[in-house]
Amino acid sequence: MIIALLLPAVAAVGQQSPTRDTSFWARRDTVLSPLTSTRSVRIAIWDSGVDTTLFPGRLARDERGRVLLRGYDAHKRRQDLPMAVLPPHLLGRTDELNGYLIAYDDAEAGIESERVVALAARVDALAPDDRRKLEDAIGEWSGFAHGTGVTDIALTGGTPAEVVIARMEWWHGSPPVPCWSRELAVREAESIGDLLAFVVGAGARVVNMSWNRAEHSYLGNLAECAPEMPAEERRALARFTVDTIRAVLQQGMRSAPQVLFVGAAGNAGTSLEAANPATRFSLPNFLLVGAVDSAGARARFTNTGPEVTLFANGFRVPARLPGGTFSFPSGTSMAAPLVTRAAAMVLAVNPALTGAELRRLLEATSSANATGDRLLHTARAVRAARGTVPGR
Repeated sequence: MIIALLLPAVAAVGQQSPTRDTSFWARRDTVLSPLTSTRSVRIAIWDSGVDTTLFPGRLARDERGRVLLRGYDAHKRRQDLPMAVLPPHLLGRTDELNGYLIAYDDAEAGIESERVVALAARVDALAPDDRRKLEDAIGEWSGFAHGTGVTDIALTGGTPAEVVIARMEWWHGSPPVPCWSRELAVREAESIGDLLAFVVGAGARVVNMSWNRAEHSYLGNLAECAPEMPAEERRALARFTVDTIRAVLQQGMRSAPQVLFVGAAGNAGTSLEAANPATRFSLPNFLLVGAVDSAGARARFTNTGPEVTLFANGFRVPARLPGGTFSFPSGTSMAAPLVTRAAAMVLAVNPALTGAELRRLLEATSSANATGDRLLHTARAVRAARGTVPGR
């Protein structure tokens, strides 16, 4: 899938890249000094895992000094490790695979970098079976690296936060492993309920969820893995999965009013109604984030809908990959942790806010772009939070 997206992007160089205005978001940002915050805010990165070696001193720990983490593998089995277990042949290609992800970032932005040209040339020279193997490797590595980048964004600029790790894995490969089933759907929902309870119990005040579990993804898995299954049955299983996960999320969030949950709207460039992710719902302490570009204009890939009430920069956001190499990914997955970062800074100066109050403050201090999208304004949100605390 990554290569399929990469090649058309290279062909369209010069047509997709928006004008960059790096000062736009800089003017809306702020950084807290240690003297201006009361304490470190505990946030959770609920994602594909975190390279903990990149964040010394930033990981939440229990009373015995152990990193607070819980995880599940792609088969929805409990596996309390900070990152997925990959085969040695992939781990031995860290630099190579990181380079491919950077090339993909460039291609998505319409930048004809040397990495893009080199990868496109290599792909063109491959036999179909070898191309599929390379695509599978890049896809699996992309999922492996995702949570590390999200964490790096959330902690940008000395965010006064410590991280709780909640890890979940997606399937990978073509055909996908594992192939979807009703049993996996039930186990997926149970694992999500367990991870939600874990991050709340660990004291997280903000939970970043740069995922959405959309119906079309399950349909895609079943189309490859169970082509003999009638289309109506595939649709029913995909809908059952989404509905079951949605119910678990809503129940867990309602029981944690002190927590703000921050979700990513998704990158299908459609409405949430059409995409039907499990996160398509509204609650006072749940905030769905869409993406705009570096100048504040709506990104062509972002999903939208009445449930998406705040937008942040999702265009070439600096984020480290496993091992520490910098990349510049785009997507609502990158916009969401910028909102999580802002929420942590607000709580640092006003820890008494509930999840619903925090959401309302972030929305109230935003400003609209030309298409009416409400854009995150971190500096204004922190000023407003400080103004409600006597003596601040």
